[in-house]
Amino acid sequence: MPRSSPFTNLARQLAALARPQRADLHTHTTASDGEFTPSQVAAHARQAGVAAVAITDHDTLAGVAEAQAAAPELDVIAGVEISTSFNGREFHLLGYFVRTDHVELNAALARVCERRRERFREFVECIRVGGRNIPADRVALVEQASESLGRRHVAQLLVACGAARHRTEAFQRFVGPVRNEVGPKVLLPVEEAIHLVHAAGGVASLAHPPADLDYDTFRTLAGYGLDALEAEYPWGRNSRTNALREAASRYGFAVSGGSDCHGPDPQHRMVGTHGITVEELAALRARIAGHPRRP
Repeated sequence: MPRSSPFTNLARQLAALARPQRADLHTHTTASDGEFTPSQVAAHARQAGVAAVAITDHDTLAGVAEAQAAAPELDVIAGVEISTSFNGREFHLLGYFVRTDHVELNAALARVCERRRERFREFVECIRVGGRNIPADRVALVEQASESLGRRHVAQLLVACGAARHRTEAFQRFVGPVRNEVGPKVLLPVEEAIHLVHAAGGVASLAHPPADLDYDTFRTLAGYGLDALEAEYPWGRNSRTNALREAASRYGFAVSGGSDCHGPDPQHRMVGTHGITVEELAALRARIAGHPRRP
């Protein structure tokens, strides 16, 4: 039967109704290191039939307004993935429902992004010193296109210049070998980042928690005011979902989750492929009421 037949369309609609709606709370756009524009992420979210989608670019809120304007009928949540430090390690903190005009939060994110820009240039210079010429005009175009730059941008630049066939090769041949020659990122202390998210009216979730975190760590983070753990995630074969849900229940965290989509590949991380239920989204949103109101 033709794909466009009324029966086929009805079958798709019924299948969508039978499938529980999810909220994908982890996506990236061209405002950081994603390949989709904010409008395209919103379009993919509509196509996937999600109940809500959060724009969570690395250390910037720059993509939120465009995504919200592109899909006014969809619950597009203002979010951010903040680069933080805890116990001498880098962790990522997801902030949801934040005010995009919050001065203190935006000032902190601007500091982190400025160092990201410097670090991008350091990577490019190290690769040039190593003998691979990268045209200055190409570098400028990448810098103009994204608010928050990272290693993925360097790899994509190398592919665009013909130095590598694909991003994986660019990382292996060029980006990885010079990583120790480039200075460190600026990381916000995790307790400071949690405070900023709360101050901006949001809730804070630990992104893709590493497998080696122990219960003492969860207890400490709960003391800092952490609201949730990202339990639903494209973990691969060794899923951590059950263990993280257990930890969330033990320490009173809500749960979050999402695809961590950066672009069309891989397909199992496209917008809408992972997420939490609408009931879990409501529970996460309810955490806002427990935070003291700040200007």
